[in-house]
Amino acid sequence: MPGRGFGAERIVLDGRQAVRQLGARPFFTLAALTVLAVGIGASTAAFSLVRGLRFPLPFPEPAAVMQIGRVPADFPDALPTLSSNELLRLRDEAGSFDQIAASAMSPVVLDGPGGLTRVLAMAVTPSFFPLARVSPRLGRLFDAADAVEGAQPVVLLSHGAWMNRFAGDSDVVGQSVALDGEPHVVAGVLAAGFEFGPTELWTPLPVRPDPDDERVPGGLVIGGGGFSVIGRLRPGVSPAQGEAEVRAILDRMPSAPTAPPGAGARLTRVAPLQEALGRRLRPALWMFTSAAGLVLLLACANVAGLLLARGAGRRPELAVRGALGAGRGRIVCQLLTESVVLSAVGGSLGLAVAAGVVRAAPALVPRDVPGLADVGVDGAAVAFAVGLSVVAGLVSGAAPALAWSRVEWLRSLNDAGAPSGGGGRRGMFAGQAVLAVVQVALAVVLVSGAGLLLRSFAALVTFDFGFDPTHVMVARADNRDLRFTGERRVFDAEETAALNLAAQQSTEALLRQLERVAGLPGVQAAALATRPPLMGSGSRPIGVAGRPAPGDPRDWPQADVQSVSAGYADVIGLPLLTGRFFTARDDAGSPRAAVVSESFAREAFGGEPAVGQRLSDPFQAFAGTGDAETWEVVGVVGDVDSPSRADSPFPSAAGGVYLSLRQPGMDAGAFFTRPFVVVRTADDPSAVVPFLREVLTDVYPGAFVDTTMLDAMLSARVAQSRFHVVCAGVFGAAALLLAAFGLYGVLGFMVSQRRREIGVRMALGAGKRAVFGLVLGRGGVLVGAGVLVGLPASAAATRVIESLLFGVRPADPPTLAGVTALLLAVGLLACWLPARRAARIDPLDVLRET
Repeated sequence: MPGRGFGAERIVLDGRQAVRQLGARPFFTLAALTVLAVGIGASTAAFSLVRGLRFPLPFPEPAAVMQIGRVPADFPDALPTLSSNELLRLRDEAGSFDQIAASAMSPVVLDGPGGLTRVLAMAVTPSFFPLARVSPRLGRLFDAADAVEGAQPVVLLSHGAWMNRFAGDSDVVGQSVALDGEPHVVAGVLAAGFEFGPTELWTPLPVRPDPDDERVPGGLVIGGGGFSVIGRLRPGVSPAQGEAEVRAILDRMPSAPTAPPGAGARLTRVAPLQEALGRRLRPALWMFTSAAGLVLLLACANVAGLLLARGAGRRPELAVRGALGAGRGRIVCQLLTESVVLSAVGGSLGLAVAAGVVRAAPALVPRDVPGLADVGVDGAAVAFAVGLSVVAGLVSGAAPALAWSRVEWLRSLNDAGAPSGGGGRRGMFAGQAVLAVVQVALAVVLVSGAGLLLRSFAALVTFDFGFDPTHVMVARADNRDLRFTGERRVFDAEETAALNLAAQQSTEALLRQLERVAGLPGVQAAALATRPPLMGSGSRPIGVAGRPAPGDPRDWPQADVQSVSAGYADVIGLPLLTGRFFTARDDAGSPRAAVVSESFAREAFGGEPAVGQRLSDPFQAFAGTGDAETWEVVGVVGDVDSPSRADSPFPSAAGGVYLSLRQPGMDAGAFFTRPFVVVRTADDPSAVVPFLREVLTDVYPGAFVDTTMLDAMLSARVAQSRFHVVCAGVFGAAALLLAAFGLYGVLGFMVSQRRREIGVRMALGAGKRAVFGLVLGRGGVLVGAGVLVGLPASAAATRVIESLLFGVRPADPPTLAGVTALLLAVGLLACWLPARRAARIDPLDVLRET
């Protein structure tokens, strides 16, 4: 017992002793293991999710890969992009980079072995795969000859697409598949380890010089500045050096004279790609990490309190050890060994908890979160749990071990037969009380965060969109002829007019077919729209005829402009406030009409009546059309708003301007997109899907038709908020349970140690109510102290999740008041059992024991 040293034999001896001690007290051991399993399991699950959701890059040395681009100065959170000229200049002059590659992502329709299906494709320059250091599983990668105009179209398959869509066919190389109706030859299959998010197909991206000085009077320019660019730094070059060189090159390039009016300055951005891709997930990752850390602290404090209480029962044993010659360090080592063994077993159970949480995560995480498919409790998570178990054991066992190693052995042996404690035990109670206050304070922080996210989620699901989305089906045929690739495309006036005429003829044919849709059983209304509700592309300036135009179009009234057919207001339930909505008479042969939303009318016309005012398009002069036509406002409708509008990096306004789909609109490139069919039904709208597909393919032969229910689309928008609420709720519930358990342990220890005192009080006349109130009052003081400490900490800590909130501020008084009431209720409930047990003490039994 009194031996010296810390060799392997001594460690084994201490471990055996620890196992015997834990086995001799099964109830204590079970309670401590449960607490540790929750704390370590939550932290390990959070570690696995953070590793999986930070968009791991599927190639070597990801820290050397930088995202390069420019963003509008007014909207710094926009996606950084470069024009073709900027990309080519950078590729030729930037010596800090081994490779520079560009990409442009877009959905395409794949006509493969499984029939028509929409998949995500990424067009990349041939330098992309050498930059990523990827080798093909089958076939070859792209070369420079694949990215020139007139080359045979080729495609690379991701390993997942090869297995899932081509059944792992080893002869797939050389086969022909159709993308957007165009035949492509399969050049190769990428290796299994290279999965770049949801991308399934890869095509070559040609990059040609863009004639910036080219102006097309009366024509149209679409795209430009649309390439996403990455570069791999050369060995020995720091990110700061690469960024400085990129800035110097791009800042020397002039702004394109074809930029739209009001386009502001652009900022150069160079940042590690992994950091850039994970930017939108960063607040959620901070939330996971912080919440898991707080739950682990709660668990450690809880176990420390249990160990302190258990030490009271072991006081005679420790006194004998000290009397036989065991030094303080030896006793501390033995006690720490017991806590580490306890936490090691708890960590093993925590791994099972973490595996269950991670397995359940796909049902809770939004589908578009990158890296989710790879989340798992792998070797790194096991190593993390092992290290965490050791740390938790040392943290939770340090204070009890040091406290009980200071016991005066002779005095303890003399007091061994005493039925109740003295000053040392009162000191143990004080230590437990401090731990209980800390646990309540941490619980306040976690439950406050969960409450804020819950209120935010409630605000999202009860948000008033301004229309009724139930029983509304949206369908559209894809436009294969104009797939966006990031390059600037120039159409002269004749081409633009011809394409718009063809698009208008198709729209008229679809409007005629719409009469068949409206006559289907169960269909209440049907209409066409260039975009469905809440799918606007951002606001644009609108002119008011007869009023002086501001110098900067960004100071003009802003509105989201879309063209719709008659009956659109009936389909989505848009309230008409003044005037009228469009009718079949608002066609190309009648004066141009417009319907505006209530907020736009207020912004544009002040207190003047909106009906009768005339609107103009400020972009017409820039486009060189010379068209001075205006649109007369014929009606005012209610606003359509979206919770995501405030989070958009682009200018947006709740106000809207609706134009007749049968009249020329404000978009010179109306041919670029095809209109949506929007249908309202009395019941489930899925019954009309086959007929919608038939109608759209009649007008657009061979097109792929997308259909979705509007309420399902809106529900998907709150999926991420729902995930945040569930995670925060789990952490908050764990914190509540741990804090309640800690309070119960503190008061239970106090009652057991003061049993003699309570019995004497009752023998001298103290009633059961007085004893019950005494113990409950002690617990109330602990809960109140914890709440007072936790509220200021919560107000500061919840700012971490501020960007995740909607319609509520971090220091929200109703939420903090509700959390306070909840903590007080749960805390007092945890105190009720020890108080009830104290009130049932029989004074005669206590007096017989003395």
